[in-house]
Amino acid sequence: MNLIHQHPHFRALKKQGVTYADMHYHSDYSMDSSTHLRFIEKRAHMLGCGVALTDHNAIQGSLELNRRKKIMVVPSIEITPSELIDIIPFFYKFSDLKEFYNKYIRDYLKPNIGFNFNRVTWKFEEMINRLENYRCLITLPHLAAPYPQNAETFLKEMSKKLLEKIDGFEVLNSLMKKERNERTVNAVKDLNKCFVGGSDGHTLLQMGHTITITENSNLEGFLDYIRKKQNIVMGHELNWSFRKTVQLIIIKNAFILKVKEQAQKPIRKASQTIEKTEKGIERTVKKVSKKSMEQFRKVRKKSREEFRKIRYGHN
Repeated sequence: MNLIHQHPHFRALKKQGVTYADMHYHSDYSMDSSTHLRFIEKRAHMLGCGVALTDHNAIQGSLELNRRKKIMVVPSIEITPSELIDIIPFFYKFSDLKEFYNKYIRDYLKPNIGFNFNRVTWKFEEMINRLENYRCLITLPHLAAPYPQNAETFLKEMSKKLLEKIDGFEVLNSLMKKERNERTVNAVKDLNKCFVGGSDGHTLLQMGHTITITENSNLEGFLDYIRKKQNIVMGHELNWSFRKTVQLIIIKNAFILKVKEQAQKPIRKASQTIEKTEKGIERTVKKVSKKSMEQFRKVRKKSREEFRKIRYGHN
């Protein structure tokens, strides 16, 4: 496992001609980040760094950033199944990412409750089985994360058959404490799996704190090098003050989103009531119109009969 604990020197990496990417980063399409795509693009371009936008159960940011064609974007998403064991697949094609999202994520989101990031209704194994139908690297991030997203016990109890379907693990996450990353390395070092690293960035300054490096410049080759374990993970954990600042920002962003959702509830309820009332009025109008038309036909028929009686009676 080629793991280097040091801050990446981007100028030196550029001179060497290697390709590197932050394989775990969030945009403002995630509920806990407020970083706009425009700033992500500028920062990544300045660092010469690719990025995998791993937004929580969302791909809009990844698709939009890729359309701009200014940096290498790895097609990805961070999926949270019902057991809260996150999955990050890295797709070889954006078309596959889009198809997968439309078939298995978009219509299977649970309502947001706090930090559960709109979990999907699928169980972990069900999600892995569906990902197997696509060409992608299936990885598990922050294995030793704090409860409730700690996957260490889950990994120990995982069946051999299910474990074989997982391609790799995130062995260095800048948002985790060093001891947690070390626990992850110790848990997976003998599994013969591939490995990646990322900043788990939710703020702009986090980008590039941990990167995954290969010698291949195109997306397919980049992911193939990772699959073959021919990559390097370089980076370091945030210091205590930086990590706590980021965590507070994450809580703030999630809280703001929750407040917005609560504020929108009366508006949504009012809209539903208005829509229901409009439909009711429409049905009533149709009934009244139908009844009025029937009465009109009866009156017209009766009037014609009376007219004929009077006319022929006079003749």
